[in-house]
Amino acid sequence: MRASIDCAVLMVPAHKHWVDPLLAPDALPNGRLKLHPLGLDGTAWPSGRARDAGWSADVLRKAALQLKRYDVCLLPIALDTLAWTRLALANAREVIDTPLIGISRDLKAAGLQDLLALGMVDFLRHPVCTEELKIRLAQRVAQGPSGPLGASGASGLLGPAVSVLNDSAYDRARLSADRIDQMVQTLLSPAAGEPFRAAKARIVTEFERQYINELLLLHQGNISQAAKAANKNRRAFWELMRKHEIGADLFR
Repeated sequence: MRASIDCAVLMVPAHKHWVDPLLAPDALPNGRLKLHPLGLDGTAWPSGRARDAGWSADVLRKAALQLKRYDVCLLPIALDTLAWTRLALANAREVIDTPLIGISRDLKAAGLQDLLALGMVDFLRHPVCTEELKIRLAQRVAQGPSGPLGASGASGLLGPAVSVLNDSAYDRARLSADRIDQMVQTLLSPAAGEPFRAAKARIVTEFERQYINELLLLHQGNISQAAKAANKNRRAFWELMRKHEIGADLFR
């Protein structure tokens, strides 16, 4: 296992106010995950050059070389920057080989579908659960280099979101077998000294959250269809959604 994971965080100026809390010193205490805030040109944040980079669609392509020093990169995305993010990914897909993971705020499934098709390997929803962030980034890094964004495409097991959003023929049997096995294997990595009861509670909680998210993505936010696929009645499935504070609107 790697001693640490170096993760760049591209500081899109429009999103600074909701990304800053993730970078607070106490957000990821004593962890092997190191977050490095960068300007849009790939230089350390804050810097004059980063703030002057503007909204050029070439900024990701120009930052490709600087991003090579990091294992993975987080890219905040919201509705007001979705169009720019599409263009930036399209321009960078042949040169960036650092895996890009989105932090989405108020985006629906259609918008995320576009970004994944353009080479983004995964996404997390804002507000970010730090435990989920650590698990997803560790899984991504463990898969090794993926090559340029356009090379890996949507066919591989690139992350928890990709296999659901990019396959229109995705079926329930696959989610209940192959995908569930992958999800469980990702979670079975107890921290040093983690008691059995705590590890069990963590794994069950994360599995429930991820399973619900994937079914809602698959069924575009239709709670009744997602509940049927999970072989649960709608009320019980809705109670699980409420327990994990998951809303269906994001997936519609």
